[in-house]
Amino acid sequence: MAQLISEKSDSISMSAQTTGGTAANPRLIAQGDIDIAQSTDWAVARSNSGGDPYGEPVGKTMTQVLPFMTLEYYLVRRTGDALEGIESVSDIPQDGSVSMAFGQRGGTNYFAGLDGFRLSGIDNVEDKYDLQSMSWGDQGAQFADGRLDMMMVYGVSREVLTGWAQEAGAQADVAVVNWEFDESDLANSDLPYTYIETPASLWDGQDIRMDSIPAVGVGYETIFPAEVSEELGYEFVRTVMEDIDAVREASSVLSRAGPDFAQEFLLPSPNAPVHPGAEKYYKEQDLWKDGLTTLEEYEG
Repeated sequence: MAQLISEKSDSISMSAQTTGGTAANPRLIAQGDIDIAQSTDWAVARSNSGGDPYGEPVGKTMTQVLPFMTLEYYLVRRTGDALEGIESVSDIPQDGSVSMAFGQRGGTNYFAGLDGFRLSGIDNVEDKYDLQSMSWGDQGAQFADGRLDMMMVYGVSREVLTGWAQEAGAQADVAVVNWEFDESDLANSDLPYTYIETPASLWDGQDIRMDSIPAVGVGYETIFPAEVSEELGYEFVRTVMEDIDAVREASSVLSRAGPDFAQEFLLPSPNAPVHPGAEKYYKEQDLWKDGLTTLEEYEG
């Protein structure tokens, strides 16, 4: 995306930098270490409101600009006698006898796991379960060899299952542990997530016994601080949208990126305003939808 913008735009030059991840990026923007970032709609809402893991607003207002893929989080377990009766999260013993992991603490993934339990009616998750923190690769390896009973996995844009999850699934039989909430429960909560059903067929060779898997979804997107001008925000979105085929060709996880995807996954949230330049583009293209928050509305 940085290369596309730099080649096609007369007013924006971009370079891609490695950071600590989606949750870290709003704070890095606020500190002036980076100008804009790829992050999640979850991080926009949480960094503006001061929710976990930020503790307080980061100091600059973050805005949504351009969603281009989704992450869809859900739980799986190994199959076997000791775990066979666990079909949904309320079936998991709360005595620490079942080990599980949500990836590393501090990222969007970890809080999505905690919030998935809360939406399912289970609070104080870290006190009730043997919840471990580890990299995705280590998590998949420990799941495959039997040291980990359960793990959170994620699909990408309803198209791809991550490679480490595929590798774990190639070595162990997998069953889904269902969340206990539906689309209306998530819509009526104050949590910055989207209900997404991701195809069970992504688990090649596994007997998942359902066509689609309900997931805690987050939109992965470009975010800007509010101080970026309307003109630059508009130019960014216009440039990407006008050459969206080049973006899609860059990776299979970007195959759904484009106008319809952006409209679907801009998050309606009072704490996640849309940048004025992006707002202008979406309204011109009839992509604006009810429930989205403008920066003017957010700032009151």
